[in-house]
Amino acid sequence: MASFMSRAGLSLFNRSTALSARQAIPLRHAPNVKKKSKQGKDVKKKKPKIVIRKPSEIVPPIDPEAIPNLELRESFRRRSLNKISEEEEEKRVLLLKEWSRFKMQQHKEDLQRIQEMTRCREEALKELKKSSMYLYLEAIKIDKTLFPLEFTGPTETPPIAGYSAPDLDPDEKKK
Repeated sequence: MASFMSRAGLSLFNRSTALSARQAIPLRHAPNVKKKSKQGKDVKKKKPKIVIRKPSEIVPPIDPEAIPNLELRESFRRRSLNKISEEEEEKRVLLLKEWSRFKMQQHKEDLQRIQEMTRCREEALKELKKSSMYLYLEAIKIDKTLFPLEFTGPTETPPIAGYSAPDLDPDEKKK
């Protein structure tokens, strides 16, 4: 098509001077037709703005339960306290005291069981020590496989060269 245009003298890439006649391809021009308004094009071309936030600006999700609902604190929402008869109140107090006594007794029994077990263990170790020192030493040896705990890391920190610890005597603090 470019060869056809150049042969016909209708090249798009001709440079013209002020003295030469200009040749151009006739455009489809209709003077009666109005141009489309730019406003219509702008509406079509507008895209929603995408807001990109930096990672430091990311807002953590808000727990809706964490926000207090002030409507629930209004006075009309409060329940009236039911009046309990004196007999029912006394019954509840006695029941609470009885439960407290029961739990205290249960605690004392647990402590007695632990003391009895410790006393029996000490007696058994004394008898074992009398009969065989080797068995006694094996019995008191700590079994590390029972609770496999491993602590890693330095147990002591080496001193820092040239560091003198401050004295925190109250007399020197005042000076």
